[in-house]
Amino acid sequence: MKKDLTIQELEATREQLIKSLNLFDLAASKEAPGFLKLLDLPFAKDLLRGSDLPWGAEGLYPETAQFVAQLSRSESGKRIFLESDIEALKAVKKTGADQIHRGPLGLREAVFPVKIRDAVVHCLWSGKMLDREMDAGDIAEVARLAEIPKGEAADMARTLPVLSKKQVDRTISFMGLLRDSIERAIGQHMQAASLTQQLVQSERAQSLGTLSGGVAHHFNNLLSVILGYSSFVLNREQLSPEASDALRKITEAAQRGRRLTEEILAFLGSEVEEDIPCQLHETITSVLSLLESKTGAAVRVETRLKAPRDVVMAQPSSIRQIVFNLLTNAIDSMPAGGVLTVSTTNTQMATESGKQEYVQLEVADSSGALPKIPGGEGATEALAGDRVSMKLSSVYGMVGRLDGTVVVSAEPGTLTRVQVLLPAISGAGEAREEKKIRRRLAPSLIWVVDDDAIFREMCKQVLSDEGHTVEEMSGGREFQERWRRGGVRPDLILMDFSMPEYNGLQLCEWLRAEGSKVPVILVSGFSSTQPDIRKALRLKKTFFLQKPFSFREMADTVTVALGETLIGE
Repeated sequence: MKKDLTIQELEATREQLIKSLNLFDLAASKEAPGFLKLLDLPFAKDLLRGSDLPWGAEGLYPETAQFVAQLSRSESGKRIFLESDIEALKAVKKTGADQIHRGPLGLREAVFPVKIRDAVVHCLWSGKMLDREMDAGDIAEVARLAEIPKGEAADMARTLPVLSKKQVDRTISFMGLLRDSIERAIGQHMQAASLTQQLVQSERAQSLGTLSGGVAHHFNNLLSVILGYSSFVLNREQLSPEASDALRKITEAAQRGRRLTEEILAFLGSEVEEDIPCQLHETITSVLSLLESKTGAAVRVETRLKAPRDVVMAQPSSIRQIVFNLLTNAIDSMPAGGVLTVSTTNTQMATESGKQEYVQLEVADSSGALPKIPGGEGATEALAGDRVSMKLSSVYGMVGRLDGTVVVSAEPGTLTRVQVLLPAISGAGEAREEKKIRRRLAPSLIWVVDDDAIFREMCKQVLSDEGHTVEEMSGGREFQERWRRGGVRPDLILMDFSMPEYNGLQLCEWLRAEGSKVPVILVSGFSSTQPDIRKALRLKKTFFLQKPFSFREMADTVTVALGETLIGE
């Protein structure tokens, strides 16, 4: 006859199983899969926040967790819950499949494995849920485990929230969608980090830029799902403090991911750009953020962005490329490390039309070597294929087209300085939008058009919860066919700007040509300054929402588009 394990042995077994299915313990172990070395662990930590999160040790329902904790004060109570947890963990480890089981006293629980490259690297837990009233047998078992009279046991049971089948199914469905998004987000994050590093190190920027742009767009979709669902639950559920804190951390991690993808997409630019006011300080900060992995600990970066007027009229990609080339040229000049100083000031110079104010960008490195620049004033002839020379040569060309000037100087063995002067303009960009206050809307019919099924599902769940009816379409062609069939028209269309068949501009122009006055919200990872998006926004009743976005941001934009928001109320 097999001897029962002691409580201490059961606790050790449960702890060992959790460690083997916890991303951070697994990454630190000798058995860690090699691909985990590519993962940015701080990002994953902020995204997952522990071994059984996003809900925390209490799960979504703290009353149930407190009930279980009280029963676990006795040895027999602790044993049955430990054995139940161990059974679920062993099943996850053995099969890699979702475990939705009924444990002691009929409490339901879901354990969802997070898999990367077919290896289980983490688990998400729902916490224990009661989906039916406890019967006399259950009350008797509670009394036995808690070692209290049956009357007290019945009072204890009445404190538990009894969930409907719809509530349980919704919790389990949400967990599955969140798990799927986390899996894809981690995978895409690893791929994005790898491609971004290649982008920095490789001269084949165009092809890598296309790949990175595609990854960044997919990553933005996933961040929108994570941010949307997390903020949705925060706004709709009464959560324990631990669960609320965990979800806030998830939304913060998604917001940081949003800033990263904004920087990548901004750096890549678009095929056709217009000259617009560009803030140099903002570009410098963005590019330095992208280059953090390249500078590392060996290069200390000092910034002195003092120019009161840093706005220049140019194509955004040109300004980013100038800054990128200057910074990477300086970093490459210090293979053993050193100090990189980036500073700006304003100065005036005499021109044919009078005095012109310039913004001066200076990049100084501690290499003390004079770069070789083909065609540069006072420069020596460059070696064929010299990377430093080519970077500064392209800077000369781009700055020249902007009616600017480049000056290179060196103090041997001390500092190398590259100064770029660009004509400054007045104004600091577009005026800030007034804050809009959201009101509850009357139910409306909304069409969601996006080629990403998970993103469509998130939009549908959030908008349905607001009382709207939602129809989904997977692309521009399906949307046009549905429109041509007639019938009930939507009150609003939520449309991804970048889809394989038609982009948002083409579909908006087609709709207006059809005589439609239905408002359209365009959704994109690019900013509203992207040329085609700007053209689309000039059409009547066209609005914009940048990915990724929170539940509140989407709900507010829907309210604005439907014309029922009061401003300044």
